[in-house]
Amino acid sequence: MPTIDDIARELGISSATVSRALNGSRLVGVEVREKVAAVAKKLGYEKRSIRRHRGRGILSVKLVLPRHAEPERALFYDFAALIEGLRRGFTLCGLNLLCEINSPDFEPYPHKKGGDIDAFVFAFQRPSQQTLKSLRDHGTPFVVLNRSIPGLPCVASDHAAGMLDLLDHLRSVMSEIRPRFVSIEGLGQVHEERLDGFVQACRHREIAFDREKDTVLFSDIASIQSAKVAAMAKGANVLICVNDIVGTVVLTELDRLGISVPNEIAVTGFDDSPVRRLSRPLLTTVSLPVEELARYAATRLQAEIIENEAPAALLRVVGHLVPGESTP
Repeated sequence: MPTIDDIARELGISSATVSRALNGSRLVGVEVREKVAAVAKKLGYEKRSIRRHRGRGILSVKLVLPRHAEPERALFYDFAALIEGLRRGFTLCGLNLLCEINSPDFEPYPHKKGGDIDAFVFAFQRPSQQTLKSLRDHGTPFVVLNRSIPGLPCVASDHAAGMLDLLDHLRSVMSEIRPRFVSIEGLGQVHEERLDGFVQACRHREIAFDREKDTVLFSDIASIQSAKVAAMAKGANVLICVNDIVGTVVLTELDRLGISVPNEIAVTGFDDSPVRRLSRPLLTTVSLPVEELARYAATRLQAEIIENEAPAALLRVVGHLVPGESTP
């Protein structure tokens, strides 16, 4: 059976253009749509209609998840919230959700029937250039979740707003703030955006913070040990941890050192992740609105697939402050 790739080769245009033309997208002119329709008819192409169930369309969406070398990375969000957000976002149709783990040799269309996938969601990771080329060649809509990549449709957390909320909370309960920013290697863009956000917040609120001297970067979670924590705590009265996992480990090491939290030093996290519930004292944090991120991503994909809207640019979703016992 002829495919959109066959039509694209016949006309010398991309599969994405053929797909948009067949779906009546406003991004394709009348002349191109007519040419595509003519070649499709000549080749005997039959457009696959969206399956119907009780009068509603059912879309097949592939959720691509990362695999981390460090198992603790899986603790920073609630997987059920991610799934629920995607389901809530597709309000005009049903959802057939397929999950796959990313890898260096990930192939979006491993089988001939791979074209049955209506859209992709890449959660907490950047798709490879090879994957992006394949998606564009096939004209399949996609969204990247919690990453901000120029030129790609992304829905991400507003890290800068979250850091400003944390700093304003600290200013409301502390007369003086001497902060350290604590992070680990391998977080990539999330580390950079949260550190940038905290630097900006300190500048706006006129809090002294030296990006180089006051940032402590550990190689991994296991390297956050008592001696290093004691050293970085000297001269500081607030430890701003890049996420709740780092914050929880820092709290444990401070307890081993006999340093009272929050009486001697305050600690904050970020994400409001499941692991935060295990922290003692309970971490003050900012929520990573995973369900809301997923819902926005699904709504955008639905508009692109069903309403033929153009892919949307970056959308930032603001979390909210979640006070705990680790700050005064």
